[in-house]
Amino acid sequence: MSNPDQADNYVPPVNLPKVAVVILNWNGQRYLQSFMPSVLASGYPELEIVVGDNASTDDSVAFLERNYPQVRIVKNKSNLGFAGGYNQVLKQVEADYYVLLNSDVEVPPDGYSP
Repeated sequence: MSNPDQADNYVPPVNLPKVAVVILNWNGQRYLQSFMPSVLASGYPELEIVVGDNASTDDSVAFLERNYPQVRIVKNKSNLGFAGGYNQVLKQVEADYYVLLNSDVEVPPDGYSP
């Protein structure tokens, strides 16, 4: 016999959409240092963080690899500008929803919640 209280607390499984937060970077290590912690603070389970690097000459990529191994890095071979850079990176990302985020944005903890 099942416990009636458990039946009242049952929550059916939900297929959450996959969300990709895509940040285009060019020599923005200082912004990544300041704001990446807030980007990663979300508890949303179907979240991928992608940084598209537009051929930075600072240590942005090395900084991310060293400090944020959970962040996927897509490296453009040259600086393709804003639209070109995003277009090239987005070709390599699959998600139901995309959040194009500037690197100098602080994200609230529930910023990706449905």
